[in-house]
Amino acid sequence: MSKLPLIWEWDVGESFCVLTSLQNVEDEYELAKGVPRAKGFPANACFHMDPKFKKFVALADNISNLGRIIVVSKPLKELIESWKPREVEYLQVSIINHKKKVASDEYFIVNPLRVVDCIDKDKSDITWNKIDSEKISACEQLVLKPRAINSEFPLFRLRHFEHAVMVDRKLAQAILDEGFTGARFEEVDEFVR
Repeated sequence: MSKLPLIWEWDVGESFCVLTSLQNVEDEYELAKGVPRAKGFPANACFHMDPKFKKFVALADNISNLGRIIVVSKPLKELIESWKPREVEYLQVSIINHKKKVASDEYFIVNPLRVVDCIDKDKSDITWNKIDSEKISACEQLVLKPRAINSEFPLFRLRHFEHAVMVDRKLAQAILDEGFTGARFEEVDEFVR
């Protein structure tokens, strides 16, 4: 069994809502890069339920969204916090339902700030972005360098592929064992994007 961390993913199930992009936040793209945003984060930050999925209204503990930002319920945030991960921000957001009412104001963006240069570029099957040569735009096979990964960081991002958040296996298992909904974790060698 691999000891590598897992990739944080979403399980939308059969009734969980899907969210549009984050609203009322300038430079939202920074949340997929590990840029600190806690200072001055707007109190009116919110996500709307995606109108393309009007029948899907249930709130999962980990909610899928267009920006691939980790958005979690307060109980899931508290479990993550109990692991005392270093260099992680929790940014409160509201979820707005299809009727434009607040479905919940107790959700949080989990923003891992640590970016680790651990992709084995020679062994991975990756396509580099034609506009930004420092970014990976597609990945058919992801291979990591285990020695570059520090176990002191149970949540971190991959350099060149920052929107992918890595999670320690034990933390991922704790999330699943507690029955949190909407969370799925993928093995590195099965990851394709």
